[in-house]
Amino acid sequence: MNVLRSSLIFSLFTSISRIFGFLRDILIANFLGAGILSDIFFVAFRLPNTFRRIFSEGALNSAFVPIYTKLIKNNLIQESKRFAGSIVLIFLIVSSIVVLIIEIFMPFFIMILAPGFVNDDDKFRELVNIARIIFPFLILTSVSSIFSSILNSHNKFALSAALPIILNITLMIALIVAAHTTSNFLLFLSWSVIAAGLIQVVILIFALNNKKIFFLFTLEIYTNYIKRFIKLFTSSFFASGLLQINILIGTIIASYESGAISYLYYADRVYQLPLALIGIAIGMAMLPSISSKIKSDSLEKIHQSIEQTLLFSLLFAFPASVGIFALSEQIISVLFERGEFNEKSTLFTSKALKFYALGLIAFILMKIYTPIFFAYEHAKPILYITTINLVINTILSIVLFVNIGFIGIPIATTVSAWISVFLMNYYLIKHNYYQIRKKVVLPVTIIIISSFIMYLNLVLIKNFSVKFFNLLQEYEIIFLLFSVLSSILLYFILISFYKPFKYSEIKKILQK
Repeated sequence: MNVLRSSLIFSLFTSISRIFGFLRDILIANFLGAGILSDIFFVAFRLPNTFRRIFSEGALNSAFVPIYTKLIKNNLIQESKRFAGSIVLIFLIVSSIVVLIIEIFMPFFIMILAPGFVNDDDKFRELVNIARIIFPFLILTSVSSIFSSILNSHNKFALSAALPIILNITLMIALIVAAHTTSNFLLFLSWSVIAAGLIQVVILIFALNNKKIFFLFTLEIYTNYIKRFIKLFTSSFFASGLLQINILIGTIIASYESGAISYLYYADRVYQLPLALIGIAIGMAMLPSISSKIKSDSLEKIHQSIEQTLLFSLLFAFPASVGIFALSEQIISVLFERGEFNEKSTLFTSKALKFYALGLIAFILMKIYTPIFFAYEHAKPILYITTINLVINTILSIVLFVNIGFIGIPIATTVSAWISVFLMNYYLIKHNYYQIRKKVVLPVTIIIISSFIMYLNLVLIKNFSVKFFNLLQEYEIIFLLFSVLSSILLYFILISFYKPFKYSEIKKILQK
């Protein structure tokens, strides 16, 4: 299965998952708003998610998939089973130890994660209690991530993309039950996270069994494959860790401004949709694909595959960035402005979203470039780049926050992301992994021009909505749908004059 087809499958199920995610966030915004309760939940939930992204989704997937995929490619089935079994045991033990330590020292970690909460004893105590309930989710999600990585290595992407649906549905049920019973939203939400983690693990076990994919446990854990894994995992771990520290720094700084954590969270949720559908989906599909091609295909074929994937990504990344930037306030208003989420919340959240939109293309490119390094089992450049990203983002975030408030955080994130993209390009060229060629310039230029014209169309619709679209302005969701659909139609009409891809070629690719 090729990268584009795999990424489209991943995107399809991710989009369904994100729809449920938005429904979940709409309910959270309605019942909790953008204040103390939502800040407590988001901080408490971010703690296990941070470790999950470092251990499981980040370092684990990047180190596990290339080695496991190559074992399968070389028909070393028993070795692949033993390798997978050893990784499951190692991560069960490591995640359990991490959970035990964090549970004991939770107040200390909360002081680091959200120092702005320390001055309010009741708020701080509630945050510690909720965080202690949620944090064991790390063990469950670590196991889920290993199982998902195994499925991905066998080109089974649908379930891993759809898994968050379970968490979103469980959280929605918890909110509705809490609203009609005790109204203790935080308690219901925290326990529902644990319930969702258990359900995910059970479903993945059944899926692996159904596909006849098994792994073996053995006493001989420290094999040559594990040594290779540890070497790759170490660089990936520090790179993922630094990236998550980057995110945590934003949370720490934002905790000093009431509601800022929530504003950034809701803005993050919106731009994460195209990031997941384009960048993450393609990145997840690229890793096993390129890993399996390295030994069997020529460099030219690998470069062609990367180039095709890159163009396909930019075809959607540019209009997504432009659309979110132009319609940020309307998007936030339609999705979240109800109940406790008021006009002030919409205004501040949409400001943050505008700056995230300016970095969306960079975020997507980072997701596409990163798997290339891991496919070659060369993670050190990513470590260097992430370190530079952390330093720049931290300094910028602090300086801008002091001068302009929380809005400085998404600005710093966007600037540091673009710097990282330029550095990744430098290292890709240096190691002959990939270099942008002249034939890419024309299609990318066409994409940029078409996206710019689409932006002008959105601005015109907004400016003349009062005069020509009174009905659309009154019913904001209709106005938003009209703006989005008309712009998408315009964009693809413009693209059709010079197609970066021939539609017949895409059809052939997807049928392979």
